[in-house]
Amino acid sequence: MAKTKTSGSTEFDKLRDQMASDRALRNEVRDSLFAMTEQINVSDRGSRFVAGGTVEWIVASACYAADVIALPEGHNANGFDLAGVSAVVKGLFSIKSSLSPASAFRISNGINGAGKGFVEPTIFLHKRLGGMVFADPAVHVELANHATKKADAVVLSLKAIIEHAQQHPECVISLEIPYNQGRGTYDPALSFAQRLLREGNYPNLKRLFAEVKPTGNTISVEVGKLKQLRDDGVLNQDQFERAVDRLLKG
Repeated sequence: MAKTKTSGSTEFDKLRDQMASDRALRNEVRDSLFAMTEQINVSDRGSRFVAGGTVEWIVASACYAADVIALPEGHNANGFDLAGVSAVVKGLFSIKSSLSPASAFRISNGINGAGKGFVEPTIFLHKRLGGMVFADPAVHVELANHATKKADAVVLSLKAIIEHAQQHPECVISLEIPYNQGRGTYDPALSFAQRLLREGNYPNLKRLFAEVKPTGNTISVEVGKLKQLRDDGVLNQDQFERAVDRLLKG
């Protein structure tokens, strides 16, 4: 059997080969991504950052499980904690994920500028990519040339990454990636505020969370979710209108 070509990253090659041979690991990565989209609605700007960070930790966990990350002096070395694990993974590659059906990847953002651009080895995750796709701008120059500098960001089109994946199967980890489900209700700011005020010595402030109970979503919230599903291409206009009509009729 012919040996698989290298992606240009020995660490990505090891992760790719391990996930290809370890069905349990592959399924756990897939299932955790789907579970995340059921709880977090990335159409909310604040939740989008939480989702991006969660994807980074899922990939870091997969790297750890696949022995891609070599921790110093064993797994319990003094002074090497989860922050150290995160630093190791970020030193290997950047993680860019998108849960929208049609979306360019924002490679970098800047203050009064576009940021540093596509300069780091990167793993892209998107449903239309068929999984996780690796690219190193120093190796995959043709893809790097597709990066476009805008006023406030450097972006890379989904189409360019799809073409890169088709031309370089050695850079692809086949995996089912979800779209945003549009029904997650997790609010990171609320969760943190609740924990902060409930656990701290704030008897007056914590009354809000003790006395006011959460209720179901209002009709306006539900319509907003349907609009997001339509905008993401999950529902067409006719399906959207029928769903709203059913909602209003109760």
